[in-house]
Amino acid sequence: MTAGPAMADTIGTTTSLTLQSSRVVAGLEPDFAMSVDINATEGSWSIEAGSPATGTIGLCGGQLPAQTRCSMQPGALPPGNYNLLAIYNGSENFGRSASGLVPLTVIAQQPTSTSLSLSAATVVFGHEDSEVLGVLAHGDTGNLVEEGTATVLLGSAPLSPRCTSMSLFGGGNSCGLTASELQPGTYQLTGRFDGSQNFASSTSAPQALTVVAPQPTTTSLTLSAPSVPFGSEQAETLTATVTPAAGGTPTGNVTVKAGATTLCTIALASATGKCTLTAGQLPPGSYPLTATYSGDGTYATSADTTQTLTVAKEPTTTNLALSADTIAVGGEQAELFTVQASPATSGTPTGNVTVKAGATAVCTIILANGTGNCTLTSRQLARGSYQVTATYNGDTTYASSTSSPPQTLTVTRR
Repeated sequence: MTAGPAMADTIGTTTSLTLQSSRVVAGLEPDFAMSVDINATEGSWSIEAGSPATGTIGLCGGQLPAQTRCSMQPGALPPGNYNLLAIYNGSENFGRSASGLVPLTVIAQQPTSTSLSLSAATVVFGHEDSEVLGVLAHGDTGNLVEEGTATVLLGSAPLSPRCTSMSLFGGGNSCGLTASELQPGTYQLTGRFDGSQNFASSTSAPQALTVVAPQPTTTSLTLSAPSVPFGSEQAETLTATVTPAAGGTPTGNVTVKAGATTLCTIALASATGKCTLTAGQLPPGSYPLTATYSGDGTYATSADTTQTLTVAKEPTTTNLALSADTIAVGGEQAELFTVQASPATSGTPTGNVTVKAGATAVCTIILANGTGNCTLTSRQLARGSYQVTATYNGDTTYASSTSSPPQTLTVTRR
């Protein structure tokens, strides 16, 4: 369109049109600024677009002097090529004028570029969960893409569910792997912006991620003693040492178990560490031990199963007291034997004590609170002198013991 001739009593004008860019993405037209420059102080103006396919389409306009900028409505122009024209409609004092044609291309989607970042180029197998993968998408004008999703690809397939269709925030998002997700090897990863209504999809340059096998280790466990009395387990010291195959200093923990029972966890310092047991932690018995190194970001797990710990029954002492050293035949029932079974540390032995005169058992005492007594029966022993002992027979916790020295009992005639 061209401006009509100016009225004789109006001032001639010129109009120019400036676009924010020669291209706009369909749907983003409200953010696309168009400016006019008119050497007039009053009157209205408008901007229109034309193409052979659509004809003339009015886009927006304004009123001088307040307005010199406008933008079109979303979807105002279908994707295609247009010539835009700004028209000043003139006023009582200023004549009409029009700008030259300014080309504008409306594209369906804005091109994008995508980048992929790795928190580390190398990760140890079993510790892939320490790796963070970041995807960032930009529009071709440098703006961050604030819509759509992104995916990390291994080859042409998504790497993992957690790295698939990640919503973009601030132009990007990140994801992590799971432990043991990738076997040792080198992988080419790419980040893909999946595209949206206004932005075209794009894929990053490949990034290499190398998963290395953990360095082998050997774990050794040593005991301060192969056997420890029950109740005195705190005297047992367990020492664990982890030795790598190719040098270095493993970190982490070694867990020592007796069967399914965890005895202690050793925190390594300079690849070694110690722990002690607690009193009463294991009942008497023999226990094969397993010391397992948990591994760290560089070193593999390993275990030692060569050690056996024996928890012995707690030692005891048995005391015997006679009510008399001499008794008469037929009056043996007056003799009272009193016994006491005492542990080396603490607790109360249970079970029974056998009292013997020489090799002959004369009575059995059931312990109560570690003590008890018994008497002879009439004419149980013939006249003579006897060496009397008391033997505690032990229980599941406490070891047997015999009184010492023997007590002498003399049986005389009436």
